[in-house]
Amino acid sequence: IRRQRQMCIRDSCRRGRNDVAKSNKFLGKNPPNPAVALPAWGMLIMALALVFLPSLRTAALILYAADWLALGIAALTAKRKQSLVNYWGSCVPIVVAIVLLNFWYRRYTTPWMRNIFLVALGFVLLTLPMLLIAEKQVPNMRAGREKYWLRAVALTMLVFLAAISWAAASNIAFDQSAGSLRTACITEKWRNSSRTGGQYHIRVAVEGLAESLNLDVGRKAYRRLSEGDNVTVTEYPGFWGALYYTWEIPQSP
Repeated sequence: IRRQRQMCIRDSCRRGRNDVAKSNKFLGKNPPNPAVALPAWGMLIMALALVFLPSLRTAALILYAADWLALGIAALTAKRKQSLVNYWGSCVPIVVAIVLLNFWYRRYTTPWMRNIFLVALGFVLLTLPMLLIAEKQVPNMRAGREKYWLRAVALTMLVFLAAISWAAASNIAFDQSAGSLRTACITEKWRNSSRTGGQYHIRVAVEGLAESLNLDVGRKAYRRLSEGDNVTVTEYPGFWGALYYTWEIPQSP
């Protein structure tokens, strides 16, 4: 009886090791599903166009949103199911694209984000349900044996961050208004230090606005500016109705 138990334990351990090895081998060598990978890499290309090609920003953001819809439809209808969050060939370009959009729109100041959240909610409702259904259909061997609810949470966070970044960036890129100039006075300046450098900020009291604005500035501008100095702030209505601001140092006569 003891020998039989030992043999059963050995066999089960071997089967477990073989299953893990097969799973790792499958995940490592399985080629990417083009239906999922191509839209993901397309998002990265569109994000790069937004950052480096100003003339193509509007088209890039439209195609970026279309890529998310294409990704949801492709993931839902593809015969060979593949996890979106566990496969690096699809997840990495999406994450990098989100970071690029985030850094780009944060160069502007948008103090009131309610309209941005509403637009982002519409983005999420159009894309997330399809992706969650598709993720539910992924076999365990293709998902790295991680539980579905963990992948669902990660996927929800990914889509939400993409939606916020897209809504904030399109609010600026789609806006064609000239903006209105306002005079502002610097009331405070400070720096957030970190190991990799630091972020520089100024707080300004803007003519005609009840609340002060916090503006991000570069290191050179931070060293040049002092409390009490005047800067020119331009207010834009925003395509989605979310006000945003830019600033510049007045040119000396």
